[in-house]
Amino acid sequence: MPDMRNSFSLSGPSRALDPRVNAMRGDLADVSLAGKHFSPHYARPVERFCAVLNAPVCDRPEGRQVSELLAGEAFMLLDISGGWAWGYCKHDHYVGYVHADALTEAAQPIAEPLPADPVEAANRFLDQPYVWGGRGGAGIDCSGLIQRSLAAIGIAAPRDSDMQMTALGNALPEGAALQRGDLVFFPGHVGMMVDGENLIHATQHFGRTVIEPLADVVGRVDEDHQSPILARRRVSK
Repeated sequence: MPDMRNSFSLSGPSRALDPRVNAMRGDLADVSLAGKHFSPHYARPVERFCAVLNAPVCDRPEGRQVSELLAGEAFMLLDISGGWAWGYCKHDHYVGYVHADALTEAAQPIAEPLPADPVEAANRFLDQPYVWGGRGGAGIDCSGLIQRSLAAIGIAAPRDSDMQMTALGNALPEGAALQRGDLVFFPGHVGMMVDGENLIHATQHFGRTVIEPLADVVGRVDEDHQSPILARRRVSK
């Protein structure tokens, strides 16, 4: 592939940037970070597309899956080495490595759309296996379920639950009743209310996506946390 690397000078001190959504490593960084993060080289991203049903996004070559690219989704390529493409998913800027042979230059058809209602969209994933980093291809995790469900109504949610808790919706006041579509955040976990009492979530406890009473989820989490619910947020289109 053509050499995309360029050199720039740093005009100010490096800032602490979240490496999950800022493409930077020891030898190379996204050119958009020039002036914010020092790197010996910078690269301009080149758009590629997922040509398979689903492709794991890993934290390093042959490493742990941290997300998943689905058919037709765009990947912003910064480097290829040893059969691995490094860059970020265009829809949420999540950084990682993808098998290079899963990508193509030509735009691909996007996977079938979900119902234009977040709870109905989430229900499409009921009983799907829980897979860390999954977004509904070979499996799904808790934040992947929320991201895919909100995308159905045009909301671009961040990838991980801690990011979602900061970025999505409005905090509910203490004592406010929960309603359909509200998000409930726990330490390292998130789910969506299907009504005032029941939560749909992708959970390691059952190894799949389930609907169960929120009180049952709180009871399990409460074994290790005095206040298991970190936040309750209401999202509107």
